[in-house]
Amino acid sequence: MIEKAPDRKGGQVPALGPTRLRLGYDLRSPIGGAWLPYTTQISDELAGLQAAGYDRLGKISSISVNWRSLAHYPGLDSDNAPDELPLMFITAERASVTLLVIPARTSSALAAALLRQAGTRKGETFPEHSSVYRTARRILERAAAQHRDATATPR
Repeated sequence: MIEKAPDRKGGQVPALGPTRLRLGYDLRSPIGGAWLPYTTQISDELAGLQAAGYDRLGKISSISVNWRSLAHYPGLDSDNAPDELPLMFITAERASVTLLVIPARTSSALAAALLRQAGTRKGETFPEHSSVYRTARRILERAAAQHRDATATPR
């Protein structure tokens, strides 16, 4: 069982550490940010996600995801990673955003690069010489294409 701690809004959040959420400057981008949960039980971490994104998003009214379980999802740098990337679609009172959810089994170097690139600030650039940053850029480009394909397909 995960120990719970009060958040600043009076709710309970898992006491795992700070929520690893980065939102980009343009939330309307196909991928407006990234989230790196600590565990595969994301339901235990949703209160922390809400608290971390509250200033920019407001109260979250709905969340949808394109996967069934992260329990057996390999890291994004794994040879057997599925083609479909885990995306989370959040609708909130101030904005809606699509996040790349970084599975906990992803290497820490790639996870950090994905968080940083997905949560770019206006005018921020990244070193192109690093293979980790190039891999992160390719993953984010795939995620953006996947999002565009999903929103272009009538449901």
